Amino acid sequence: MTTPNTKRIAELNELCRRAPGLAGRLYLTEGVAALPACDQSAICEKAQRFENFTPDNDPYGEHDFGALTHSGEKIF
Repeated sequence: MTTPNTKRIAELNELCRRAPGLAGRLYLTEGVAALPACDQSAICEKAQRFENFTPDNDPYGEHDFGALTHSGEKIF
């Protein structure tokens, strides 16, 4: 299901994800924040580059969720 605002919401979410700190705020979960800085950086970079949005992980087309793998662990 999409609304007239879906495309704009997706654009804003993309901007926020690709320019954290400039276009929005970046928050880390306690689990990610407890990792070494190099792992945190790698996870953030993977999130910024994430483009694999599908109907399964983005049913509303707003690009507001994603999952990636880092060191064999699934990160949401």
